[in-house]
Amino acid sequence: MVTSAGLLTHVPSSRAQDATPVFQVVQTPNTQRVFDNDIFSASASSPSDIWAVGTTAIHYDGTAWTGYPLPGIVGELGHQMMGVAAISPTNAWAVGSFAASETTNGNILHWDGSAWSAVPNAAGGGDYLVSIAAISADDIWAGPCVLGPIEHYNGTEWTAVPSPPAQGPEYCVTGLSAISSNDVWAVGWQGDEGYNSRTLAEHWDGAQWAMVPSPSVGQGPNQLNGLVALGASDVWAVGFSMAKPPGSPLLPNETLIEHWNGTSWTVVSSPNVDYGGQPRDNELQGIVALSANDLWAFGWYAANPSGESGDEFTLVLHWDGASWSVVPSPDPISDPNLVNDPLYAGVVTGPGSVWLAGCEQMNPANFPDSPATSTLVLLHTTAQ
Repeated sequence: MVTSAGLLTHVPSSRAQDATPVFQVVQTPNTQRVFDNDIFSASASSPSDIWAVGTTAIHYDGTAWTGYPLPGIVGELGHQMMGVAAISPTNAWAVGSFAASETTNGNILHWDGSAWSAVPNAAGGGDYLVSIAAISADDIWAGPCVLGPIEHYNGTEWTAVPSPPAQGPEYCVTGLSAISSNDVWAVGWQGDEGYNSRTLAEHWDGAQWAMVPSPSVGQGPNQLNGLVALGASDVWAVGFSMAKPPGSPLLPNETLIEHWNGTSWTVVSSPNVDYGGQPRDNELQGIVALSANDLWAFGWYAANPSGESGDEFTLVLHWDGASWSVVPSPDPISDPNLVNDPLYAGVVTGPGSVWLAGCEQMNPANFPDSPATSTLVLLHTTAQ
């Protein structure tokens, strides 16, 4: 059994990001003037066609970001899009949950170049879908959370595809990545979320889904949240782990990074931000790749040294082909008593261009006219 997730990076100052960030904050709109403007997923068909979705939707046309309304979503966290796949400027898909009527929910939206619209889903219209991967316009996968099947779109309709039974009461496919039509990976977690969940990895070989063993660290909850497949023997997944279950002496979540080498999944040592040797929560939510030796993982770490506020700073890690390291990343508001800047989404749009996205939450007492949360987008280019 693997017994540790990696390294604890000692940070002598109050912040891990005192150095000059290699990512810069980009101005973005907030379509929800009062409610939440969280971003949970991003995808691009080209450098001038990028979608980022969550409790809102924003689009980048190569020059600026513009906000767009989403049907059945008014900025409340009960409804949000958790995954998006941009295929072309006139073809994009988003999955999650939205109000289809006063009593029913939908889970799939489609962009036709002019507007987002709800798509009927006979495979499971009320199921909660949280991830999506598009190989082509007629070969798209979507992953469920808690209940429901993995789903596939063949260019005409969405259908449920059988997959192995999960171990435990809950099952969540939080990450999907495809190399080809017969080489697709899904990761997430199974079990009891927040207590004894274990990592989940499944593989599609063109004919069926099969469970693939993946390590979990310690006795506490383990989750894989993001995935990027570079080749048949080069797949990465990221998330978090806890050494002991809740109820034991309090232990924080630590970054968890795993790699598939064509034969098995193994844990790769990854850093965590602490405060003067005192560990704090670190969680990774996603990962993107420029190349096999240039990967970026992102999420958040606890912002307040007291550990009581629940506030979060942006967390970015970089893989250089040999090891993972913490990379300075900005937070628009640096006061740990006010900030809540988790990163959930990422996309690569070309050589040297990496976009990361999430949300920014500010103290309403200090910012009474601001939305509950604002969109947060960061950009890194090799020219910087």
